[in-house]
Amino acid sequence: MLRITRLSVLFPAFLAFLTLAACSQKLPVDEGRLVIALPGAPVNVDPRVATDAYGEQILQMTHASLVGRDAAGEPIPDLAQRWESPDPLTYIFHLRPGLRFHDGRPLTSADVRYTFTWILDSANRSPHRGMYRHVAAIETPDPQGVVFRLSEPFAPFLSTMVRGIVPAGSPARGYAPPVGAGPYKIDDLSPDGEAVLSAYDGYYGGPPGIRAVTVKFVPDSNVRFLELKMGSVNFTLNGVDPDLLPAASPPGRLVVEEGPGGNVTYLGFNLRDRALSDARVRRAIALAIDRETIVRTIWKGRADLVSSILPPGSWAHDPDLPAAPFDPARARRLLEEAGFPDPDGDGPLPRLRLTYKTSQNEVRRRVATVIQEQLRQIGISVEIQSLEWGTFFSDIKKGNFQIYSLTWVGIADPDIFHHAFHSRSAPPDGANRGGYADTGVDRLTEAARRESSREKRREMYRQVQRILARDLPVFPLWASRNLLVRDRRFTGFLLTPDESYAPVRGMRIVPERSAPPTGGRR
Repeated sequence: MLRITRLSVLFPAFLAFLTLAACSQKLPVDEGRLVIALPGAPVNVDPRVATDAYGEQILQMTHASLVGRDAAGEPIPDLAQRWESPDPLTYIFHLRPGLRFHDGRPLTSADVRYTFTWILDSANRSPHRGMYRHVAAIETPDPQGVVFRLSEPFAPFLSTMVRGIVPAGSPARGYAPPVGAGPYKIDDLSPDGEAVLSAYDGYYGGPPGIRAVTVKFVPDSNVRFLELKMGSVNFTLNGVDPDLLPAASPPGRLVVEEGPGGNVTYLGFNLRDRALSDARVRRAIALAIDRETIVRTIWKGRADLVSSILPPGSWAHDPDLPAAPFDPARARRLLEEAGFPDPDGDGPLPRLRLTYKTSQNEVRRRVATVIQEQLRQIGISVEIQSLEWGTFFSDIKKGNFQIYSLTWVGIADPDIFHHAFHSRSAPPDGANRGGYADTGVDRLTEAARRESSREKRREMYRQVQRILARDLPVFPLWASRNLLVRDRRFTGFLLTPDESYAPVRGMRIVPERSAPPTGGRR
């Protein structure tokens, strides 16, 4: 306790010293460099296999897709300047003229075909393969034309085309990324340190305003914040703990912006586990978690409770889903019904023991500690395993867990329910990591894929959400609001609900005297 108290007293003085020291040296912003801090290193930076948020966020800056997304998640032209669908089984894309990869090679329809046939090849074990199993053929009638023939109608097809294109013949080389055609090219990438990017002058949308970008992988939240205050980091999106935001908010070099969030944090269960296979146990866990207190104390109110992994802003979100209240008394009764009685009354022995896996992110660990104590109150002993991001995410994909917590980032289409909960969507063909299976969910998600009417799809997905709310294969916790902390001289970044880094290409540096003195909410 003495150590914590002394640290809390000394930290402000130490911070002031570092800030003063930073003022006497040249900062990255003075040299025109944007330095982004991510809370972890990407597991992979190849658009054909990357699935973690950090890898996807780098790819949003370095690789271009046939189709992009606007701030509302709707499809917009990217490498394809236009497309048409003459019938439900055919999509024809017309590439922009003069496209080139970062190494100067022309980007043609052959590269598009190669990217998707590589993903579809079962020998390559792409985790995205299941998303394209409806593709029957890919034709390239000319260098600028690509035709996708589908085996059946697939309503979310355009959203699946947000996939970085790589040159034909590109091998998968572990951590080494293939060449892209986005606004930035990767000059260097170290899994233990940083990614160094530079502006690509041949980008079809024009060269980005910031010429040099460094993406630093900084797992420790206190270190990230210190680097922000010192100026060695000048941009972080959802990378500052809510407790530290007041220290970044006063008028000065840093600006704090807040915007709606569409990324949903959830608790995942392994339904192959003897105890967790019982829906009553999963329900008991949900009822024992006081989410409102966690949001108020840890997130400082900057998150909204949810009942679905589909973001509240989605057109298919069901606003009438029943919420899971905080009800520990009912949780204890459910555990009794499920065959887990209290062995010693008020004594120390638990009803059952579980392991909770999480990353080394400080906020995630604090959340895990609170949930650990709340579950102890109903007789569940929880061991927390806080793992390095790559190890943690690998365990989750392998099904090596009992309980874990993750966040769905960038959900653009409710087809996520097929990807995450269909019985045939187990990794590597999807993200059904907990082994959930329900014939109703299978039937509805398959039918919704074939339905062209958005209104009919909405009703199908609302039924899916009600089944999931009943079964709780995962327990949706909250949707965090997006919080950007940046040097005030960097402007032009548009906060989007899906935490996209694509808007980095629109940023620029303004002179010190004309930079806005404070930030604002959006």
